[in-house]
Amino acid sequence: MMYNIHILNNKEHKMKYSIYQIQLSDAQVDLINAEGHHAVPSHIAKMDMSMDFRGEKIADQASAAWDKGYYTHVCNITAENLNQVFEVGNIGPEENIERLTKMHSISVADVIINEDGEMVVVSSMGFKVFGTMKEAA
Repeated sequence: MMYNIHILNNKEHKMKYSIYQIQLSDAQVDLINAEGHHAVPSHIAKMDMSMDFRGEKIADQASAAWDKGYYTHVCNITAENLNQVFEVGNIGPEENIERLTKMHSISVADVIINEDGEMVVVSSMGFKVFGTMKEAA
């Protein structure tokens, strides 16, 4: 009986998280192929965040990339917490994902926003808070 109560409580704590990713257009991919990785500023930002293995600069880098409009809202995920968002965004279940456009699995440099507007970036080790939607507006 306690087990059933625990399941009900977990369902009550599920939240919808908005997922944002830096995406490249076909033209940007062509430019990178022709001129190199440093030809597209949004790609540079994502590469820099991916190379921040200690997570020391990623929050500031994500904030700057957000302010420059590099992120696209790709999906919403229903989950209990950030770790579960990461899991669902990588292995499912698919019914917890509301896809809005093409997306890749959740990885470093992706932004997750909870229902309270807290903005976090996926770091190489965990998540880093970098603002709220109220500040970003």
